[in-house]
Amino acid sequence: MEYYYNQFEKCRQWEKPHCTTECPFHVDILDFIEKMGRGTYNTAYKTFRNAVVFPDIVAALCPQYCTACCARNSVDEPVQVNLLEKTCVAKAKRKDPTDYNVPAKDWKIGIIGAGMSGLSCALRTASKKCQVIVYEKSDRIGGVVRDMVPEEVFTTDIERQFKYENYTLKLNTEIKDIKELENEHFDAIYVATGKGGNDFGTLNQPEGHCRMEGETAVFAGGMLTGKDPVQAMADGLDMAWAMEVFIKVGRLEYPKGVMETKVVPNPNRLKETKGPTPSDNGIYTDEEVKEETARCIRCQCDACRTDCDLVAFYNKWPLKLRDEVTATVSPSDSIIHAAPAKKLINTCSQCGQLQGSSCPSKIELCDMIMHARTELHRIGKMPYGYHQYFLEDMDHANGSFAAIKKMAPGEKSCEYAFFPGCQLGATDPRYVEKSYNWLLSKKPDTALLLRCCNIPAKWSGDEQLHKDETELLRKDWEDLGKPKLILACPTCRNQLKEALPEIETVMLYEVMNQWGIEPHGASPHEMHCIFDPCAVRGDENIKKTVRELADKAGAKWEDLPKYEQHGCCGYGGQGAVANPEYVDFVIESRVNASEHPYIAYCINCRDNFRSKGKDALHILDLFFDINDDGCSKPSLTERRRNRERLKENLLKKIWGEKMEEKPEQKMKLKISPELTEKMDKLHIIEDDICKVLELAEQLKRRVYHPDTDSYTCFRQLGYTTYWVDYRPIGENEFEILNVYNHRIEIELEMIWNGRKTDFDLR
Repeated sequence: MEYYYNQFEKCRQWEKPHCTTECPFHVDILDFIEKMGRGTYNTAYKTFRNAVVFPDIVAALCPQYCTACCARNSVDEPVQVNLLEKTCVAKAKRKDPTDYNVPAKDWKIGIIGAGMSGLSCALRTASKKCQVIVYEKSDRIGGVVRDMVPEEVFTTDIERQFKYENYTLKLNTEIKDIKELENEHFDAIYVATGKGGNDFGTLNQPEGHCRMEGETAVFAGGMLTGKDPVQAMADGLDMAWAMEVFIKVGRLEYPKGVMETKVVPNPNRLKETKGPTPSDNGIYTDEEVKEETARCIRCQCDACRTDCDLVAFYNKWPLKLRDEVTATVSPSDSIIHAAPAKKLINTCSQCGQLQGSSCPSKIELCDMIMHARTELHRIGKMPYGYHQYFLEDMDHANGSFAAIKKMAPGEKSCEYAFFPGCQLGATDPRYVEKSYNWLLSKKPDTALLLRCCNIPAKWSGDEQLHKDETELLRKDWEDLGKPKLILACPTCRNQLKEALPEIETVMLYEVMNQWGIEPHGASPHEMHCIFDPCAVRGDENIKKTVRELADKAGAKWEDLPKYEQHGCCGYGGQGAVANPEYVDFVIESRVNASEHPYIAYCINCRDNFRSKGKDALHILDLFFDINDDGCSKPSLTERRRNRERLKENLLKKIWGEKMEEKPEQKMKLKISPELTEKMDKLHIIEDDICKVLELAEQLKRRVYHPDTDSYTCFRQLGYTTYWVDYRPIGENEFEILNVYNHRIEIELEMIWNGRKTDFDLR
């Protein structure tokens, strides 16, 4: 976990936008604009004042350094930050500084020059309750700036900002030699004598414009060092910081005054929008403020918030997620140990979008969360109910009712074996049947390996289970003579590459394109968008292949607006139980990416889109004429039955064999379509209901409701407790009225109807 934690040092969350870095004062312009947009002028004024110390003067003088670097320059005109500043100082009502009760310090600061650079340094150091003495050779303060702004603006701002601060001002006092100040025993001195002024030998020293005079640090800045008046004011604040550093740690460090940033503006947000012209005596009205602040695209490194579904859904920056994940998996013997991210850790769809193509620093958030799952499992804190359904589904796909490992009829060896995965046939057996028949027509020795790739075991965080299942898959492959596997599922491809890299694989769609296939389905007439699954991100070859197949089928298609950065379909990572609201959020985001129907080549993508009523086809539909309605999808129970029917059909039609072992159907259930939909959302299948009813009917452990002539019963299966409301309607025939489940364990005494029983209630 330490590796993943440390990589967040590269996170650009706190990178400042270019407007802030170009501003000499480094004003937090995003915060300022946000407050201005809300119409909270007093708080916006405080943000501005804290950065520039003399807000009215700076607003009047600012030459708008930020406009040259504004991202809007490429489409229209820059955001008028200076006009917003002028509007702010005009509209703010509470402009007095805060009178902080700060203990006095014994630091003694000398400032030579009472121009605006010297006054800025004096104000900042005085606010820290230092002893400050300012020497000015003329009879007035302000230097050249005093003549650059209206007198009332200058005088009012100076008086207001120094309202609660004490300092000593010595006018008509020219310092000709720094040694004249020896008797004052200053800790630090700032030389701000203006353009062409005396630098007392301080300029261009090895450490910068600074040197030591005995035990006193002497800094030079402002217009003396070639700065313009506004930059000189910012220099005064920088020197106040340098003085504090020297006094605290004894280090002579001259401020660089330059702030760098790695922020890259998001071009998708740049749409031409002309700004308003100020109509209220050169300042904006309230409506114009909202209009102008809305033009700012808030340049930040926020690819994670725009491209990562997990970050967007939880509305938390990655650094916050990092801290919560780390706290959750940290070892602790305390029963009240904080575990704020258990649900979040099991929500992530493991799509790799952030680290794959979005995050400029390539922070491996998905990998960190996957590692956190394994840690939760290792320390015994994984909520197993989150993954129970998926692991049971994996067991079903690998079990005797659904799995097949066979050579082609009459063959004893094979060059290829078809590995369609566990979900393709679960959606519709014809996908596997017709694909395999076509492969046999091209390569008659093609074997069949029908099972799950075991990705559910990995996603559950159970490393030992994943290792054991992977070894079983390896053995199946070796039993077939180590053939090259033809895969239909992109997720299977990635899983095999990682877990069993020695297995050579090729995608079915590549084989179809290379071996030559003719479409047998009706070509869709309307425009479709091709949806690339997250498992092929960065693989231009497979994406190109699928598009060539779509062309062969005569389909009209286009890419989604964000191409491969459109995001995940929501299936991966098994988050549907831990956080169904998140999965709904993800699917809705994807189906709304385009108004056109989709062509997918991951069956999970296709089914998820159809679950929201999105017209979606699988690429195989265009060649085998399987599903042309575009909207239907099987229930979870039907998926199990489809797998079983697929095995039975293949054994009969390909090998002429009878399926010896079939699942028993002891009960007949009557379930409404509405309740079936609810069962799918809760990941409850009819087999679960039958197990609950079996115990209830055997022990008569149920509650009768005379008003509805129905019963309620429950049973714990694995780590989940299932509840069923039902009504018997015949022998081993039941009408199911309602179902629900909890990922909890209920402890009861083994007593029912006054009798103690040793029967296992699970």
